[in-house]
This record gives sequence, structure tokens and C-alpha cells, in this order.
Amino acid sequence: MDRLIRVRFAFDAERPVLTVAALARRTELPLATAYRWVDRLVRAELLQKDEDGVVRPGLRLWEMASRSAPSMSLARTAMPFLVDVQSVLRQHTQLAVLDDDGVLVLARLSSQGAVVNQADVAGRLPPFTTALGLVLLAHAPVETAERFIARHRDRLGAVVDHHPLESGRAVPAGVRARVATPSEPRLRALLADVRREGYAAVDGALDEESRGVAVPVRGADGVAAAALGVVVPREAPYTPGVPPLLMTAARGIARGLGGHSH
Repeated sequence: MDRLIRVRFAFDAERPVLTVAALARRTELPLATAYRWVDRLVRAELLQKDEDGVVRPGLRLWEMASRSAPSMSLARTAMPFLVDVQSVLRQHTQLAVLDDDGVLVLARLSSQGAVVNQADVAGRLPPFTTALGLVLLAHAPVETAERFIARHRDRLGAVVDHHPLESGRAVPAGVRARVATPSEPRLRALLADVRREGYAAVDGALDEESRGVAVPVRGADGVAAAALGVVVPREAPYTPGVPPLLMTAARGIARGLGGHSH
């Protein structure tokens, strides 16, 4: 089942189709093993293989991985609380976790006419310039945060390209194509602020007219199992009430997970 889940999550919003070689790299499987798994999964209708040899998830693979993966269980537990937040704000409400490559979005709810938002389910967001990322790093175990910072230290203090979907489309109006990441001392100061305040708020880092706000969802060990966040208009008059709203929802999710609710 572990290999099946790795195959499922090799595909995301940026890579909806893969060659077998690319699938092998993303799942860290030997190439010969990847070919055997692809053949087996195509026969079982868990993967679809196009005429040009690229593969994509089949519906059965999505169903099996969704039932078994811990992240999907987390998303199911959180969904009623995301719905509650979304019914109040009617913008964008999302749930994310931290992995080795950045902020992985597990769930997103959006309303028609909401402000621009670059998050996509199964897609990734930058860790150092988003409210979700700052919350996840600030409330991660110390060794996890330090390992992540060390892994991505070359991005700190740099101006990096930011193309959220890597789809070749023109960058939408108001979306920043290049993003300045904080220096390491500045990042550590930001993380200290997030720990003290209990939430992160980021204005216009990725989208000029939006504000991201996020809070931790604590697991049984008291550290962040996920982050719950919203993207709202930067000048919205109700934004001071957003952190308490999110904290209440995060406590509900934590109780559902059997974690800390304070």
C-alpha cells in the first residue's frame, strides 16, 4: 500500500501526467520497478496510459489512496470546519501540511467572485512567503523546522520565480511572477512572531490584493499536524476577526483528530 500511495501522490496540480521515468524519480523507485508497477496498475485500471506512453491516475487509484492515506483522513476530519469558516467569509478556506518540498494543499473551498488565490488541491505553495508555510514551520518540531530550513537555505534572501501552476499560461493580473523570500534572520524573527501571536498573516506576498491568514491545527503531540488558512481581500474590514474564527475551527479539527485543542 505504501508504494501505491507514493504513486498516487507523485501526481499533483503541476504534474497531472508523468512519463514512467519521471514517476520513478518522484516515487524514488528503481526504473525497472516503476515499469512493473505501471503495467500492473494499468491492468488494474488504477492508472491510465496514453498512446505516447505518459501515465495519469485512474479513478480507482484516487479512491484507494483517498481512503488509506493519513492526509486524506485529516482532510475528511477537517472538512466540516472548513465549510463553517467558508460559510462566514465566502472567500478561500484551505488546509495544508508541510512536506520536504514545501506546503502541500490538502483541501480548498472557494466562493465565486473571491479574491485571487493560487492554491490548488495536491499543489504546493512557497513555505517562506505564505501564512500557511510560516505557521507550519513555526509550530513544527524544532528538528523538523531546522531540517527544512537547511534543505531550502539557498532560497532564503533570494528573489525566485513563482509560477504556481507551471502551466505555461500568462501570469494573471495582480499575481507576482517573482517573489522575494526573507533572509534567514528575518525568517527566524517571523517564526518567533507567529509562535507568540498564535497565527500568521501575510499581505500581498504572492497576490497584490490578497491577505493570507493561517493558524496551526495541533496533533496529539501538541505540534502542528496541519495549518488552517484563508485568503481574503487585503483591505477587507473584517480581517481582525479572522484569527479567532480560524482558531476556533482549528480547535474543533484537533478534537476530531484526538489532538490538543488549546
